[in-house]
Amino acid sequence: MTGHDLSPRRMDFMLRSRVDGTISPLDFHHSVLAAQLADALVSMSRSLTLSDGTLYQYRQTIVKLLGALRASCPRGVGLSSPGGALIEAFHEWELGLAGDYTAESNMPHKYGGRIRRLIKAYSAAGHDLNDQLLRWAHGGVLHRGGETTALDEFSNAERLAIRDACRVRIRSLETRLAIGRQLLAEGADPRTTSWTRAADIVWGARHLGRSPELSIEREVINASHGGFLNDLDPRFVEDRPTTYGGNNRVMRRLLSYLYPSSEDLVAFRTLLQLETGAAPEEWSTVTFDDVLRTGEELRVRLYKARAHRSRIVRCPITGNDGASGWRAGDLVRRLIAATENARPEAREHDPTLANSLFITVRRSARRDLAVRMETFDGRPFANLLTSIAPAISRPHDARRLRKTVKSVRAAVLRSADAAAGDDHSIAVYQRHYAQSTTVHVLAGAAVNEAQQQVFDRLRGPILVKAPAQIVADGASGLLADAAAAESSGTSAERSMNVTHCTAPYGSPHTPHGRLCEHRPSMCFACPNAIVFADHLPRILLYREILSNHEKEMSPTQFAALHGQQLRNIEYILSEFSPQDRENARRESAALGTTVHIPISQRGVHL
Repeated sequence: MTGHDLSPRRMDFMLRSRVDGTISPLDFHHSVLAAQLADALVSMSRSLTLSDGTLYQYRQTIVKLLGALRASCPRGVGLSSPGGALIEAFHEWELGLAGDYTAESNMPHKYGGRIRRLIKAYSAAGHDLNDQLLRWAHGGVLHRGGETTALDEFSNAERLAIRDACRVRIRSLETRLAIGRQLLAEGADPRTTSWTRAADIVWGARHLGRSPELSIEREVINASHGGFLNDLDPRFVEDRPTTYGGNNRVMRRLLSYLYPSSEDLVAFRTLLQLETGAAPEEWSTVTFDDVLRTGEELRVRLYKARAHRSRIVRCPITGNDGASGWRAGDLVRRLIAATENARPEAREHDPTLANSLFITVRRSARRDLAVRMETFDGRPFANLLTSIAPAISRPHDARRLRKTVKSVRAAVLRSADAAAGDDHSIAVYQRHYAQSTTVHVLAGAAVNEAQQQVFDRLRGPILVKAPAQIVADGASGLLADAAAAESSGTSAERSMNVTHCTAPYGSPHTPHGRLCEHRPSMCFACPNAIVFADHLPRILLYREILSNHEKEMSPTQFAALHGQQLRNIEYILSEFSPQDRENARRESAALGTTVHIPISQRGVHL
């Protein structure tokens, strides 16, 4: 191992708080390999625009690999070592990942891909590398990606149920905190009075029992067991303070009158997501410095680590200055008020936490007060949704809230551009958000509407297999009027029409109120047209005109301009008997039937 630098590789990651990610090669059995993989990670962090969360996942992959490599692999092996021992070790490790996860899991695929990318990054940085290992890195990952279903939105009923449950929780929190503030004002040091008054017990929980002072947990448990807190909340009896875990239950309930719990903070974040459509991680890391009051609204800077971008969202405030409203600005102000007691604790214990928007206080394992920024690890949100009846669909993933807001926007605005908003592109919206049920339903409705418009346009004429004079004598209404007009028309009028038009100024192919400009080319695809047997001679003549057009055009051009007309004519002619068509042909030749064609539709032969 001579010549290898085995000093610790210093790196830290800013996740929800700053995490020390230093890798010390000497802590691992294969120290040289640890140093080289750590160098590859450092190189990736400098040359690629990866978020700290992504880089931290690479660091965890390195640790997992080094901890699982078999001892038979030489201790001094590295990425440049000759032979295939390291490749065999990597293959054995990757193969064993299948036993650590379910068949649906995507983690074996991710681990295999990360190791290969680290090896390629090490090579790209100019380091020597075993050629066989480099070929292995450029090969495919052993495990395929797990079959995953895209997260769907919450239904509108679920969205409203979640919103209402969060509002109930926040109202309950604010009621408890108001009682807690009143008890703090009335309370005194229970060491000089007694632990028998609820106000004194709350005062003691707020001011006493911090390291290096003695814990007050025993006094609080005895007070709860003695019933001195029952007037504050009868549920202290249900906590059974003297049983296993009872001390934690009692302290947690008592502190809820002073500080918000994780579920309370999740309720705030959930409502902020529903109001703004932001991703959960964007709100989780907001600080006081990110909030700016301007007029009748708050402007909050949100940062999305994976996208490496920040944006400003406007959070309006209601007219009562945000004291009890539910708009985004109101929620931010109410959240600041709810964490008021926690901020002095944060300044005393860890000043860097005092700037966080989502902080809370709890008793640590050493039974002293611990201030922390809420991590939103997923359990509080799942607990919140589990408490709602009827049951909320799974998975209980906060990212579904963002899709829900996007879907509501798409439903209201009926625009992918507007639904995408200003936080990502339409392409990203189509790739990640357009798969929701609401958007699929809306897309289907839009397709159906567009198809109906096409079908309305394609609906052909009414076909009457009788002469107009006979129809005029026996029919009534619009059909009788059309038959009478056709039978009484002059020869000039007949030459102008290959069908009878019931609404010359209401054509689906011309702006409403304008005389139709598409006669006779669109008559056989128009719902305003009525075809009588009298029209057969003119239809046959018009078919001959189209056939002459076909001789002057290329097949592609004729199909594009007149192909559909000819198919429509052939369909109408097929509805009449061969004898009717033959009689019409004789009549056309005997009477010299003509059809007037507009200049714009004439060919060379006319």
